[in-house]
Amino acid sequence: MSDYIVNVCGDVSRAVFLIKGEKNILFDAGMAYSAKETIENIKKELGGKPVDALILSHSHYDHAAGIPFIKREWPDLTVYGSAYAKHVFEKSSAQETIRGLSDNAAAEAGLPCAPAYRDEELAVDSVVAEGDVLTIGDHTVRVYETPGHTRCSLSYLVDDDVLFASETIGVFAGNWYMPCYLVGYRMALDSLEKLSRVPAKRLFITHEGICRDTDLPRLFAWIRGRMEQTRDEIEEIIRTWPDDEERQLKEMLRKYHDGVVPEKSQPTMAFSLNAAATLKLVRRECMGDTV
Repeated sequence: MSDYIVNVCGDVSRAVFLIKGEKNILFDAGMAYSAKETIENIKKELGGKPVDALILSHSHYDHAAGIPFIKREWPDLTVYGSAYAKHVFEKSSAQETIRGLSDNAAAEAGLPCAPAYRDEELAVDSVVAEGDVLTIGDHTVRVYETPGHTRCSLSYLVDDDVLFASETIGVFAGNWYMPCYLVGYRMALDSLEKLSRVPAKRLFITHEGICRDTDLPRLFAWIRGRMEQTRDEIEEIIRTWPDDEERQLKEMLRKYHDGVVPEKSQPTMAFSLNAAATLKLVRRECMGDTV
């Protein structure tokens, strides 16, 4: 059943998947520095056929920075994303951050930075929101707003089969789990609850692919348990080093990144920014820190 959904990412992050059919859809665009390799992988899968649409999960650089290069290759492609993602791409501060993180990712991979592109090339063409249903060739794509990782996070049910869940539910493989609630812990739990009610047959995990476990009620219960467990672990980190933010970050790196993130798929700089945001969120929302 999964042969129509293929990893075409040009680097180890597994951030771009191709959904093949009468018309072809990309789930996310990946990093800028590996866009050339991503495009080559897509062409190997499709031959001379075009990519017709891109459904964007959120605006982070490792999922979106490849858009300008993919759009150059297939100019008729439509990029679908949230209104908030569209807003983010129009902010000069976000444009600068995306470029900086992209260059850092290339440096950590030992590869050249991406070619130049114009700010306006990084854009959402068509805004979608909760309840929208897209018909793209023989594919039906249902849209769900699932904030928590970012405010712009979207999930998609493709062909009443695979639920492409946003990074809000975390990233995991086997028993390894990395929490990804950056802007709202309760928000993330609510998004998880929403997704647990979607009539999907299979679940797609960001940076991993389609989960082998098809017992989705059991899987969603496990994810919720891991989200709650990591919140408790992060609270303990904060309580253990209440006045040492540097040590808190080191513990986040040790516990959720160093030696556990597969093949350095998330560069240290990006993880550190996310970890700092997570610590701040847990202090404020879960521990009542109003400072």
